Formats: sequence, structure tokens, C-alpha cells
Amino acid sequence: MRRSRGLDPRVREALAGAPGERLLAWGELVDGSVVVCTDQAIRFPIGRRVAWDLVVRGAWSEEFLDLVVQSEPGAATEQVRLRFAEPAHVPAVVRERVEWTVVGSHPASLVHPDGRSGSATLNARRSPATGEVRWAVVFDAGIDPQDPGWREAADAALAVLREQLGV
Repeated sequence: MRRSRGLDPRVREALAGAPGERLLAWGELVDGSVVVCTDQAIRFPIGRRVAWDLVVRGAWSEEFLDLVVQSEPGAATEQVRLRFAEPAHVPAVVRERVEWTVVGSHPASLVHPDGRSGSATLNARRSPATGEVRWAVVFDAGIDPQDPGWREAADAALAVLREQLGV
């Protein structure tokens, strides 16, 4: 990664250990720390790095950027609120990068082996590091994702969708 000598030292520090990542934008939080966006991930205080395909959602309002992130594929989500003094292009880059990772999102009707019906959303996300597509199931409220019957129904719906899409 090329780094300009004039780059803010806080940004240089945030990019330490990020060989091959290209800086896209950075902004300053009200506490003076920085948020850095690269082509691969978003980095925010406390050395936290989240790959774009693990940013479930992001929303900008006033001086806040609210993110819903995962630590790894399939992990529980966590909400992160970042309050900016100067966001620069960070909100636009977050939107563009998250949208880039979304390959598809499809609603699915599910039938549990015991006959109950429910629904879920089948999401395909692209890894910014490898380009590999990862599928995830987001169950609607009231469905226990730990129930093997619902997992079986979701896996069947995912298999049908992948066959239809040829992936």
C-alpha cells in the first residue's frame, strides 16, 4: 500500500499491519480517534477491523454512523455507534463497500419437518479479500436458528436457490 508522507499519523497507525489494503477514506471521531476505510475493511478505535462482508448494515444520521457487524460469518450481530467530528467521505464509502459485497438477497418460505411454516432471508455476500461468495440465512423473528428442523428447511431452500441461480 502506498502511503503519503503527509498522511495523518493516526491514519498511518490504523493502517499498520494492512499490507495490500488501499486507503479509500478516513474520518475523525469526536474523541480525536479515526475511522479508516480501505478496499477490504473498516477500521475503528481499539484496533478493530471488520471486513466489509461482515458489516451487515450501516446507516448515517447527523454525526453518527451506526453499524451492525459480525465478528465472523454466522456470528451474532453487534451494534456499533461512531460519533464523528468530521466524517469526510466515510459514510459514502461505507455504503458503497457494503453494497458491493451484496450479491443477492432472497426471501424464502420454510416448512419445518413437523409441518410449521416460517420464513427467512437468504443472503449472498462477496468477500472483499478473495471474491468468494458466502451464503447466510437470516431467520425471521420467532424462528429458533438453533432448531435442527429450521436449519434443515433453510438448507433445502438454499440448495433450491443456488440451483436456480447456477451457483
